[in-house]
Formats: sequence, C-alpha cells, structure tokens
Amino acid sequence: MTSKSTFSASDKKQIEEHGLTIAAIENQLADFRRGFQPAAINAAATTSNGIVSFIQRQQQSLVNLFDESASDYLIARFIPASGAATRMFRDLFSAVEAIKNGWDIPAPAEKFLKNLKQFAFYDELKAAIKKNSHDLDKLLAKADWLPVLEAVLNKKGLNFASKPKAFIPFHRYKEFTRTALEEQIYEGLTHAVGNNNTLNIHFTISPEHEKEFKALTKEILAELKQKCDITVKVTHSFQLKSTDTIAVDMDNNPVRDRNGKLVFRPGGHGALLQNLNDIKTEMVFLKNIDNIVPDWHRDDTIWFKKVLGGYLMQLVNDIHAYLIMLDDGNVEDEDLNGMISYAKEKLFIEIPEWLEESDSLEKIDFLFGVFNRPVRVCGMVKNEGEPGGGPFFVEDKNGNVSLQIVESSQIDTSDVAQKKILHSSTHFNPVDIVCWKNDFNGQAFDLNDFCDPETGFIAKKSFEGKDIKAMELPGLWNGAMADWITMFVEVPLSTFNPVKEINDLLRKMHQ
Repeated sequence: MTSKSTFSASDKKQIEEHGLTIAAIENQLADFRRGFQPAAINAAATTSNGIVSFIQRQQQSLVNLFDESASDYLIARFIPASGAATRMFRDLFSAVEAIKNGWDIPAPAEKFLKNLKQFAFYDELKAAIKKNSHDLDKLLAKADWLPVLEAVLNKKGLNFASKPKAFIPFHRYKEFTRTALEEQIYEGLTHAVGNNNTLNIHFTISPEHEKEFKALTKEILAELKQKCDITVKVTHSFQLKSTDTIAVDMDNNPVRDRNGKLVFRPGGHGALLQNLNDIKTEMVFLKNIDNIVPDWHRDDTIWFKKVLGGYLMQLVNDIHAYLIMLDDGNVEDEDLNGMISYAKEKLFIEIPEWLEESDSLEKIDFLFGVFNRPVRVCGMVKNEGEPGGGPFFVEDKNGNVSLQIVESSQIDTSDVAQKKILHSSTHFNPVDIVCWKNDFNGQAFDLNDFCDPETGFIAKKSFEGKDIKAMELPGLWNGAMADWITMFVEVPLSTFNPVKEINDLLRKMHQ
C-alpha cells in the first residue's frame, strides 16, 4: 500500500505547484491499483429505442422554435482546441523518415504531395519555400519531396507539426483562406447568436499557443466588425494543471523522469469539465475543432444545430414547468402520473417499480431528483462502417439504467454478450452536443455534481522508452456527463466532417 511517506518534501512541493494535493494523488494511485470497471451496456440505443428521429415537419417546427427563442437566452459555443496536430501529419513524418532511409514513401504522403495544389495553404507553402531559396513547382515537378515535407512540418516553413489544428488553414475561398478557428467563429454566427445579439465562443487552448491565438482572433474580430452588426465575444481557457494525473509504472508505482521528478500527464478531454463549468451561459453548443466545413457545405450543419437546439429548448421548457410544480409541492396524482409517463416515454428514464406503490410526497421527491439536472441533446450519426463508441443503455453499479455515450475502450469485448451488444449498435457519437447548464430558477448547476468519477480509463503508454500506465478522467461527453438528462437525436452523416489526417482536407466537403 502506497502511503503519504512515499513522497519526499520536493515531491510534495511539485504536487502542490501542480495544483494537486497528496490526498488527490493517493486517490489516483488507489484507482490505478483497483482499476476501473468496464461499462455495463444493456442495449444499443437505436431509432426504435433511445434515439429520436424527426421527420421534416417536426424538424421545421423545432427550427422555428429555436429561431424564435434564441434571442431570449445566453448562448455559447464551446470548442476543445488544445491538442497539437501531430496525428494529422503522422504520414508526412513517416515519409520524411522513409526518404532519409531511401525507402518508398507511404501512399497517403504521396497522395498529399500529388494533390498539394488543392490544399488551402498551398500559396503560403510556396512563399515559405521561396524564402528557403527553393521553387515549390520545380520541387514537385522533379519529385524532390523532402524539402517540401520539411517546409510543411518544420519551423523554417509553416511549422504545422507544432501548431494546433485551430491555426491550420482548412479551406480556400476566392480571395482568402480560413483556418479551423476562423471557420468555427463563422459557423457560430449562423446559429449561436443569443441574447443582446451576441455570439459567445470559447476555445480551450494550450498556454504555448495563447499569443498566436490572441493575434489571430484580434484579426478575425476586426474583420467581423466591418462585416456584421453581431457582437462576437471570443474567450479562451487552458486545461487546468490540477486535472493532470500521475503516471505509474506497470507495478503501479509513481514514474519519475531522469531528474527524479514525478511525471504527470493530461487527464484527457474529461478535464475540460471545469472549463465548461465556468461558461456563464445557460445554453452551450459543443463540438470538436476539426469538424468544420466551408460556407457552401454548411446548410445541413446549420439546420441540425437548430433542430438540436430547438429540441433542447422544448425539453427544458417541459422539465422546468414540472419542476416549478414539484417545488410548490401541491401536485395532483394525475399530474404526477403524467410526469412519470413523460420521464419514462419521452426521456427514456427507467422508473423503479416501488414508485407505483409510493405516496404523493415520495413521488414528488423522486421526480424532483429525476428532473433537476443539466440536460443535453446529442446528435447521433448512422454507422457506415464498423460499430464503435456511441449511444447505449448502460447499467450503473446500483442497477439503474440510463442513456450514455460510451467509448468502445470502456467496453469489455472479451465478454461475448457485451461484444454482441457493441456490434449491434447502429449509430456513433460525432460530438455534436447542445447543453443546458442552469436549473429551473436560472442558477447554474455545479457540473462536478453530475460526473461519475468511476468511469475513468487507464491506458498503456510509453515514457523514455519504458511502458507506463496513464489515467484519463471520465470523458467530457462520457462519464463526466453521466448523470445528466441525456437525449439522442439522429443527424445525417453530412454534419460530420472531421479532419483527423491531412488528406481528409481533400474530401469533397472540404473542397
């Protein structure tokens, strides 16, 4: 058993400088020793049970509700954007190594080089290469790939290897290009303008990118001031160091670097729960930085953002009306039964059998607890390929079943029954979520109260050539929102266009 005496005075100082406590580290070490139980999935959510699919007439009604009501609310967009784009350029790194060793370059890198003119950053790259006394067209004509790749990746060129995706030019317009960051702001103008004709958009970034982030946003805001009368407020925050987790070796002992210092690792996107908690608007649209298209491909995205937002407004109106009645305490049996039916049939909430025999006060108490929670509506896209993480009915340790977004890594696929349920899933999670963060009195919930800390994840990583274990906090849209009222809505594949690899920018929706 690891005890507090394991840590030296300098360890304690390092832990405290990280915004952590010895007790928190002890809890993390206990989690490593104990491990996390896999998610117990009972069934995949489908359009027959658990996922709502709206016909055109219903969609129009929700879009109308959203358009009519948006100006009554404070609305924000929340965009996690702190990661470097390393994975995006993985094939190009492999190509550099291949060229230096006289090997054939990987096919994806060859595709990138042969289609270079189709990328939004082509002219920028051409100028960067010219500064290095090269001519891009000549290099491409004679298949001299190395200087081209190095100019894309390294500091002497575009330095994309060290930049976050937010700063990479994604799309080319007639007279300009737009980065992912710019596109997110422009998309926000189409649906997330709320009270006081204001768009609030919040990015989580890394501290080392703050200077460039501020410069880029200043430029965008100056441009928008000339173009439109909407007030645009761009804010940012960092993933808190206090959400980092300690790394351990394969025997669950703290890992130390060459200087004897403890090693900490970022806690994954679940760490951003604190950042989301700090957003001071009732409604928040949440999506990833790289799932963005140019203006001319945006119609479906805008439409379904409004469908999701309108449905959230409809649900919140119903739920808050019930909560006002329940808070008053004088509720007729007929109304209580109507609320029970609503929770069961509309919200897919499991109602315990004992409630039927309960008196009115017990029913009021139960229903108040059921309804008085943050609400989220999550878009779900039909699987085109192999089923993976997505929407499931999940049973918790107390036997309660609820709708959850589950990653495939949370599921024990060695269990035949669990694997069968996983493979029966019909939809996946594109991270297209709209959240309601306030209670029926207009007070913000503390989102930490609705997280399931037992849904973290332990992964095998490597550090200085050795195998280590790293712990991720409950994922932001997974266990971090485990106790939210959760609704799933079918959205089309056209709304999901992520850029995970550089060649994804060659796809039709990005051209």
